[in-house]
Amino acid sequence: MKAFIVYSAYLALLCGGINFALANDENETLSIEERLDAIQYSLNQLFMEANEQMEALTTEIRAVKQSLDHLTWYSEHVKQSVASIQNDNDLLLRNVTLLTLQSDEITANQQYCANHEALKNLFFELKPKCGEFHPAPKPPETVYSSCKYVPKRSGVYRLAVNGSSDQYMQVYCEMEEFGGGWTVFQKRLDGSVNFNRSWSDYKNGFGSVSGEHWLGLETLHDLTTRNHHELLILLDSFNGTSNYERYSGIVVDGELQKYKLFLNGSGTGTAGDSLFVYRGEIFVTYDVQSASYLDCAKQLASGFWHYSCSTSDQRNNLNGVYGTIARKQGIWWNTFSEGIQYNPLKRIQMMIREKTN
Repeated sequence: MKAFIVYSAYLALLCGGINFALANDENETLSIEERLDAIQYSLNQLFMEANEQMEALTTEIRAVKQSLDHLTWYSEHVKQSVASIQNDNDLLLRNVTLLTLQSDEITANQQYCANHEALKNLFFELKPKCGEFHPAPKPPETVYSSCKYVPKRSGVYRLAVNGSSDQYMQVYCEMEEFGGGWTVFQKRLDGSVNFNRSWSDYKNGFGSVSGEHWLGLETLHDLTTRNHHELLILLDSFNGTSNYERYSGIVVDGELQKYKLFLNGSGTGTAGDSLFVYRGEIFVTYDVQSASYLDCAKQLASGFWHYSCSTSDQRNNLNGVYGTIARKQGIWWNTFSEGIQYNPLKRIQMMIREKTN
């Protein structure tokens, strides 16, 4: 561009010289200064035109660059759209393939069901040559009088109610611990059952005998008054410690006496005796209207033969709230861990066994 300007200036000077020579012939009166001014004016005009052309060219270059940027953006956008379409197409192909496989499977299943139905119809149309076929009746399950007489394997069995095999109840018989023959009437395992229940629930029982449950005060009354029974309590903590406490005799009174608890002597075992002080107490739940320690059912969030819940010494809360953070309302046996108040327990089994006279 600069070469163009110099070249233009040179042409202007040359033309100016020629014009000057002509003008000298025509009019010798023009001075040198006037001629120089004319040349300067021509140069200025050329420079102005060159600048205008430069500005126009710069504007055009900027517009072209902007168009190229737009074109690049559109190209990238188109590329992304093409990739997205390709992905959608791949997904569609996979879905079509999966749909085809499922359709083939459904067709095969329908054909199988049709063949099975036809085979079943054919089977029932056949007449046996030796008379009608009658399957052998399933033998009735045995009803036992006590867990002492069930097979030597822990599990759910049927026990007679009131000594009659015509009526029975399902119980869990513990057959591995301390010689077996134990009828479990309370079990805590995982917190799946809420034990803060009404009087009616504790009377009739709740939960599943194969898991967490309370067998029922009425059942306890029936069993412990029909024959002499002993009591065993198994306790496991969350840190893996296991202990037990055993009582030589237990009787639970009837509903008119509010299922009062009787224990024949203090406990023996590794857990420490945290139950004997409850002897002679009635059963209390949150909906009982009057009792000596009525407020304990609310303070400890459980139904039990509550006694003096203001202290934890030689006390327990085996029907409390399951878990490690419930504190006083949790499951604890105070003498289980000496010096640790309300130490939470993970598993509990309370069970009775008929004693040999």
